[in-house]
Amino acid sequence: MPDARLIEMHPWDAQQHEDALAHLERLQEMLDALRSTLPVLVAPLLQQDTSRPQMFVTIKKAAAAATNDLRTFRDKWTSERTQRILSHSQESFLRDGDLAKANDVARYGWLKEDQ
Repeated sequence: MPDARLIEMHPWDAQQHEDALAHLERLQEMLDALRSTLPVLVAPLLQQDTSRPQMFVTIKKAAAAATNDLRTFRDKWTSERTQRILSHSQESFLRDGDLAKANDVARYGWLKEDQ
């Protein structure tokens, strides 16, 4: 429920909104990619014809890649830019808690080819 206190918020222009949506879409893509982490780690264990040393190397590489991907996601999530977007969203919600307008906003398609 929106808070009754008045929040001082600077209005964003359309470009700032689009940039924020693109940033959040990029975070969503990173999070979606992290969902395959456990299957990738377990896959070498399921291969019958793989030697133990090869299995170890494969799992080690997958674990290192997963660690780097998770670290990158965490850094982006805790970045000042993301926190500013989330703070702006919270302030906007406190001013107008009607989320029905969000139904008209596309969920994907905010990333541009050069991003």
